[in-house]
Amino acid sequence: MTGSNTKIRIWIDRTPPPGVEIPSDVELVDGPEHADGVVVAADRPWDDDACRRLPQLKVVARSGIGYDNVDVAACASHGVAACNTPDAPTVSTAEHALALMLAVTKRLKGSEARLAAGTAGGPGRLTGPGALELDGRTLGLVGCGRIGSLLGRYAEAMGMTVLVYDPYLDAAPMGRLVELDQLWAESDVVSLHAPATAETHHIVNTGSLAAMRPGVVIINCARGALVDQEALLAALDSGRVAGAGLDVTEPEPLPPDHPLLGRDNVFVTPHVASTTTVGIVRLVGQALEQALIWLRGGTPEHLLDPAAAHPAVDRRIAHADTPHAS
Repeated sequence: MTGSNTKIRIWIDRTPPPGVEIPSDVELVDGPEHADGVVVAADRPWDDDACRRLPQLKVVARSGIGYDNVDVAACASHGVAACNTPDAPTVSTAEHALALMLAVTKRLKGSEARLAAGTAGGPGRLTGPGALELDGRTLGLVGCGRIGSLLGRYAEAMGMTVLVYDPYLDAAPMGRLVELDQLWAESDVVSLHAPATAETHHIVNTGSLAAMRPGVVIINCARGALVDQEALLAALDSGRVAGAGLDVTEPEPLPPDHPLLGRDNVFVTPHVASTTTVGIVRLVGQALEQALIWLRGGTPEHLLDPAAAHPAVDRRIAHADTPHAS
């Protein structure tokens, strides 16, 4: 594309929320087949087949930190850059993980259900499973990047001890770095903040659940593939696991009749942890910014394949009024 009036054509897979500024040199198009760059969430694969069907595509910008739906190598083989927005979901997702942890440990769903059923009063109100006081308890973080470390700081502010397992860290940003076996054995709450990889697939499984402290609470705001849901259901039924708070599942969303739903001790939300009002603006806005840096000739901060930023790669979209970024 060349010419003084040329627009950069961008497809965003959702309606841009108020607060996302669309530069004057950008034209929003109604489908990826018309786009130079796309801003996408986690629910659509961007692989060899997608790139082959979109020969004009130059960049895929993932509006979030996880990019397991983006085949970076396949994109690169077609001359398509891939980038993500690792800073965008941090605060909203950490707050959501904290909200799930509090909702499960304080038994909020069961208390509300008893109130709605008219059984909340009288001496029987104290006979159900007790809520957990978190001060003095232990939170185990499996993965301690941006989101995990922020949740860890929230937990420490509430008086919790924080244990961290992260094979990519030499030191924990808070709390104490431990081996996974020790984290399983000593944590009252286990919160997952790792990417979906072959190593982390079903890291919560029958064996790891058996190694955990009886009455443990499981929180997952990372990826559904980290938890073997059949093993989790069995541990919930046996009482080995006291409760769970899940923002991610396999599949997504869960069907309405799924056995994880409708339990007093399980909260399931439909992968919405990062989608607060300000969070959506941050997710879409930062992904758009990353795509435009690439399309104007610059190198995005969060380019997933640094080798793609070779000087010989022609990815710029000419526009007379907008200088190329550097």
